[in-house]
Amino acid sequence: MVADRFSRRRVIVIGNVVPAVTQGCVALLVATGTATTGRIALFAALAGCASALTQPAMNSLLPQLVGPGELQQANALMRLPGNVIRILAPAVGGALVAFIGPELTLGWDAASFAVAAILCSRLDVSGPAKTTASVFRDFKDGWKEFSRLSWVWTYTLSGTVVVALWLGGYQLLGPVMAGNSHLGAPSWGVVQGAFAAGLLLGGIVSLTWKPSRIMVVCVCANLPLALPFLALARGAPLAVLAGAAAMAGIGLDIAIVCWNTAVQEQLPSEVLGRVSSFSSAGELMSVPLGYLVVGAAATSLGTESVLLWSAVLMTLASLVLLLAPSVWAVRRLPADPGPAAVAAGDQDRRSRTGRAPDQVARP
Repeated sequence: MVADRFSRRRVIVIGNVVPAVTQGCVALLVATGTATTGRIALFAALAGCASALTQPAMNSLLPQLVGPGELQQANALMRLPGNVIRILAPAVGGALVAFIGPELTLGWDAASFAVAAILCSRLDVSGPAKTTASVFRDFKDGWKEFSRLSWVWTYTLSGTVVVALWLGGYQLLGPVMAGNSHLGAPSWGVVQGAFAAGLLLGGIVSLTWKPSRIMVVCVCANLPLALPFLALARGAPLAVLAGAAAMAGIGLDIAIVCWNTAVQEQLPSEVLGRVSSFSSAGELMSVPLGYLVVGAAATSLGTESVLLWSAVLMTLASLVLLLAPSVWAVRRLPADPGPAAVAAGDQDRRSRTGRAPDQVARP
């Protein structure tokens, strides 16, 4: 509701100021020797809240910065620097800690958020598309929009299963399996690097490949997430496991770009923040339970069995979406929509939103 009710630029600025402060506080704690797990966890929680507010605002702001036919490229470009950082950050962060110390490294991290806040404050965009007098009404309208579109809530429901199993299997069991197998613990760093490289390649692919049935591609791009599970369960060589992780990374980034683009193209700007938040909450609410269930199941059934069953369930949760006609009906807007395409898009928005085209906020 915050992303749709207040200035999205201001929300993004605040969302960068807060982690700048929290990271600065952690740097001070480390420098003064007063850092404890509880204190660092508190500041981490505050930074997490800021991130949760920032992401829906950023997803909602993007259609105001670029044309409708350029959203996919914009989403891909938004993710490319982050994917590059995922590859470089461990090495750069380790080198900084070694040469200048952890407190100065944390201080540099805090400064980077402050710079981001300054840059984002210069964005020349208008305020939210619509505000109402009642916060409850905002919530109700956002939920109505989210639940009315079957391709949105079914994908979120599928993500509830996929995300929980992926994080539980890959992040929790993956390093344990690698450390206890013939690969050895250091090999997991290679696997993580391959996954990050896959994310980068997926972003590059999304810059040029613009599929028409964008939600079908989004669903299918999640299928490679099962490959690292199969490789781990079968004790595959490091090269095979790294290749599987790279394929998973490619598919995941393509899926994220396609999903963000589809939501931004198909939904009115005034509800994008709320729909994005409902989708994120739906996918993340099961993650704590997923960690618990996967960990307990691995203890009783064995990690290999849990990974195999997780791969099967993740695949089924994605494939079942292809049975929904609404998933096949969502098409990406052309790069340069002509008058006929714009008219058709307006008619489609009117049928989906129940409002005339001039009542729907357009970029």
